[in-house]
Amino acid sequence: MTDEAHWLLSARLRATVTSLEAASDEATRAALWRAAERAVDEAGAAEDADVALPVMERSQPDLLALLAAWDARRKPLPVWDQAVLKRAMKALNRRLDLTRGDDEVSSSRNPLTRGGASSITGVRPPERYPTEVWALLVAHGRLRDAGDGVLEPTGK
Repeated sequence: MTDEAHWLLSARLRATVTSLEAASDEATRAALWRAAERAVDEAGAAEDADVALPVMERSQPDLLALLAAWDARRKPLPVWDQAVLKRAMKALNRRLDLTRGDDEVSSSRNPLTRGGASSITGVRPPERYPTEVWALLVAHGRLRDAGDGVLEPTGK
């Protein structure tokens, strides 16, 4: 995958588990497992035994246990997901800095004086990242939901 990929492996595996629970025939289940294997390969996690083995062995209970460990933060997220979250935070912080800078420049009434400090604490997240990226950052405490789609960094 390219560096511009913004999807989360954990979200794809979670969707696979949900779809497996709803799947009624074996052909559908096999297709879902193949899609999960592709996602693991695309994320470069094929060498990570914790991630690859439940998918390779097609073990739904082991995959559920892995997802639960990620949710409880007993195990770190896959490297792919960590990189996506880091890029998303950088994009949000860039947007916040630009918004604050624009507010500081335009908030001055007198063009000969420097504008005051901005009171903007949050912004709408960039749309190029899916909502599950922002939800995960909020769940991990790196962002705070300020309402109306605005997110604020927590400083963690």
